[in-house]
Amino acid sequence: MLRIAVITLATLCCLPVARAGQTRQPIPVARDADPFAPVYVLTAPEHARYLRGTAKILSTRTDRAGRRVSLLEMQQHQVDDLSTEIHAREDRCGGFFAFATRAEAEQFLVADQTAAVMAGKYGVFDDPLAIDNGALIAPTLAQVDAQHMANMIWMLSEHYPNRYFASVNGTNSALAIRDYWRALAAGRRDISTEMVGCGNCGVQSSVVLTIRGTRWPDEIVVLGAHLDSISNVVLPDGERDAPGADDDASGIAVLTDVLRIAMANGWRPQRTVKLMGYAAEEVGLRGSRAIAQQYAAEGRKVVGVLQLDMTNYKTGSLDMRLVTDYSSPVMQQYLVGLFDTYLAPLGHTRGTITCGYACSDHASWTQYGFPSAFMFEPAAGTTSLSDDFPYIHTPNDTLANMGLSTAPSVAFVRLGLAFMGELGEVRTPVTLPLPSTRK
Repeated sequence: MLRIAVITLATLCCLPVARAGQTRQPIPVARDADPFAPVYVLTAPEHARYLRGTAKILSTRTDRAGRRVSLLEMQQHQVDDLSTEIHAREDRCGGFFAFATRAEAEQFLVADQTAAVMAGKYGVFDDPLAIDNGALIAPTLAQVDAQHMANMIWMLSEHYPNRYFASVNGTNSALAIRDYWRALAAGRRDISTEMVGCGNCGVQSSVVLTIRGTRWPDEIVVLGAHLDSISNVVLPDGERDAPGADDDASGIAVLTDVLRIAMANGWRPQRTVKLMGYAAEEVGLRGSRAIAQQYAAEGRKVVGVLQLDMTNYKTGSLDMRLVTDYSSPVMQQYLVGLFDTYLAPLGHTRGTITCGYACSDHASWTQYGFPSAFMFEPAAGTTSLSDDFPYIHTPNDTLANMGLSTAPSVAFVRLGLAFMGELGEVRTPVTLPLPSTRK
């Protein structure tokens, strides 16, 4: 069992760490979030029924990927209800995209590139990419620090047990992540951090750390996880009890340890690598969609995206499962190659899973024509979501309820190192169609 140590970063260690049995202090909620603000949601038609007719169905159509999609008009508080209902009925997160205006939602459907990505049209590589950077990657795989990840999960879930996109701690937790990443990269002039807001992300911003490529800086590799949390329990003072240890403090902890190891080993990738902590994922993939939309509009060359959403719960014999829907088959094949090269020899095992429409931030990148893929935590070796961690979106999503262990996340750090270490290196520059030419 892990002993939870105090995080050493000066900006974090001064915070009192809540221990088992202690009462968390009330956290103020941002009062400028209007629960009655109009929100426009794209989701599967069956989800509209979960709101018992309280949301207005504006249209139902077949999108460019051949899916039936409903456009709903609702109020912000109903978005939270929709998230709760999808989780309760389908044992999964996500399931919808949310927009501030109907025009944005309509344009999103027009720009949809999911079918092309899933058909392999925007595969990054003309030929299979060689996986041959073992001299760099292999020595780092033993450097994963379970205690370091436990510290990060504990810090986020105990100090910021309400990372809801419209809360004060939704803002403060993002700033804490930025400061911690910045401290790990101290002294590296090729590394920068930024906060990226969006029009309907409330008071929360996404955190982006950029390691500028030494040879092909215009080609971008993304590793991402969402930083917000949500709960179906709201206390009388308006505070949500949403520690979100697995969903998704675990993904942020994995990114953080990947960064720590890369910095300790002096990695300087040839391609630009970006670590992203996305805002407002739980309320319609808002932070990731804003970034992917911006990158598409600017014609950026994103050569691959890895999504890390829930990494720290395990039952059965598998160590992770590859999501096989709404993502790039090229990147799926690439992740399998990385796994079989670097993780399988260490005894790690993998399976597959489908997670449905808009189930996590990889779907935002897919929608805008970028090759993304998603590795998810295992559960009893099944191909469904029914055996996932049972406490997500509740006050019980805590590290204590995962045995105070981050052992399941170790494999994900190793996959992240392999992804960064291989895709961050360049054999030949890639040629990607610009968004204006994607039809």
